[in-house]
Amino acid sequence: MPNPTPVTTRPLRPTTHDTTELLLVDLATARYAPGDSLDVDTIVREHRVTPGEAHLALFELRRMKVVVRAPFSGAHVVVWHRRFNEVLLRDLVRMISVASTKATSLEDVPEPGVRRPACTAHGLALPADVAHFLDLARAIVQVLSPAARQHVLDDLLLPLEILCSARAVAVHDMRPALGETVRATIVDLMEAAAHYGEWAQLPGLASDYVTALGVDEPPVRPVD
Repeated sequence: MPNPTPVTTRPLRPTTHDTTELLLVDLATARYAPGDSLDVDTIVREHRVTPGEAHLALFELRRMKVVVRAPFSGAHVVVWHRRFNEVLLRDLVRMISVASTKATSLEDVPEPGVRRPACTAHGLALPADVAHFLDLARAIVQVLSPAARQHVLDDLLLPLEILCSARAVAVHDMRPALGETVRATIVDLMEAAAHYGEWAQLPGLASDYVTALGVDEPPVRPVD
């Protein structure tokens, strides 16, 4: 007898972390646009969470810097936009640069726990090279202090896993500067350098990758 319960990607009792992911999905799929305010009552109703969970999720989004609290009104305003992923990725490169000073081999680094990317739980998918890059970054930062590693996992990798999804790329027209083949080659070079202990090469390669993944559009010139 078939199960009459409909399949849903949303948990019955979302945690703060779950609520944060759902709001990131809302950003990735253009439910909210830059400049929009995030209303707690709407979040509670749409995602079936408590006001406390909604407020804590907004705090996490502020820590990720994808929303800010407007002065005086206290409203939470979306500041993430189609080029903001590059800001998150540059911060990730900075953390990889710190990790590269540890001068070790990837084989000597404790492997991160096996996990499913956040986007997968919400029916989204990452381009293969992006998934490889974020997985490699997750492994590299294992050499950092617990606090620094947690910052990378919670404030950088989590939003990037959703905001770099193929759906977000399509919805927000974030066409990368270089194709997937070139990007994948850069990530392969990063992995080889990490495996052979050539960690000094990691920051430069990671920076090249971010440039390759960046949105392909001409810079805006100031008006005279």
